[in-house]
Amino acid sequence: MTSLQRRRRRGAATEPTWNERLVFARTEDGLDLQGLLATPKRDPRADDVLCLWVHTRQLHFAEAEYVAIARLVAAAGMPMLTVNTRGQGFGTWFRVENKPLLAGSAWESFTDCVYDLDAWIDEAAIQGYRKILLVGHGFGGAKVLHFQAQRARPEVVGLVLASSGSAVRDKMSEDSIDLARQMAREGRGRDLMPWGTGGDSLTSTVSADWYLARAQMYKELYGHGALPPALARIRCPLFAWYGADEPKPHRNVEAFIERMRRTATRAPSFQAMLLKGVGFFYTGSEQTIARTLIKIHDTVAGHKTAA
Repeated sequence: MTSLQRRRRRGAATEPTWNERLVFARTEDGLDLQGLLATPKRDPRADDVLCLWVHTRQLHFAEAEYVAIARLVAAAGMPMLTVNTRGQGFGTWFRVENKPLLAGSAWESFTDCVYDLDAWIDEAAIQGYRKILLVGHGFGGAKVLHFQAQRARPEVVGLVLASSGSAVRDKMSEDSIDLARQMAREGRGRDLMPWGTGGDSLTSTVSADWYLARAQMYKELYGHGALPPALARIRCPLFAWYGADEPKPHRNVEAFIERMRRTATRAPSFQAMLLKGVGFFYTGSEQTIARTLIKIHDTVAGHKTAA
């Protein structure tokens, strides 16, 4: 038996119990985004609820943990689409009408996330899925929250804030506002702020333009004047989880959860979970995240997941 035949025999013994394929979406403003769709080995059903997973800052749709989670839930009977936004990676050049557009987590315009998620929900419908469990990991939680508060898409039957501190508070201080304004006045708005400005760690930063745009992001997420916080404008079931092993130098998880509970006054339900043994990036905890997603799916779908 040749080595190729041996590999084929091993592959046959471990044939995946799900299907997966790359999918693409084009936003209203002309950006091409990529995603991975993992599905049970059957055609879409009318009662399927698709998990639409949005990455955190500086990551992208094909992180090993995201793909592993997608495969696990698909094998259990729940379709999942893990997607890129314009905030993928640290910096990303997009081709828009043959012109380059600089985005990525250091240069994106936060409020433009509505174009990305609109495009992905539309693409989900093309793929046969019209009920969406919208999940935002980390800073992706702020995006899905802002999106649904703005758009109120009826396809979204549940919203999940996964390890998201940004959904309830701004991680960045005002210490560098004068520097950012000076950089913008000098025509250096796309230049990076000093390392550590990004709010996550000393290895994180953003452009001066991004830093200055926080003011608008802050108003739309946390409320301003007559505009209530985004959490107070959510009208679908709301879920949140945090990993018990996540680093918490700037976090008070119990306070986050209580603030969400008090603020989400229009959501028909709110459930929060603290996941034991789980860190922020979910490395080694993919099974736990998959089980949690399936439990949430069964709650919003009204039936148990079945392959």
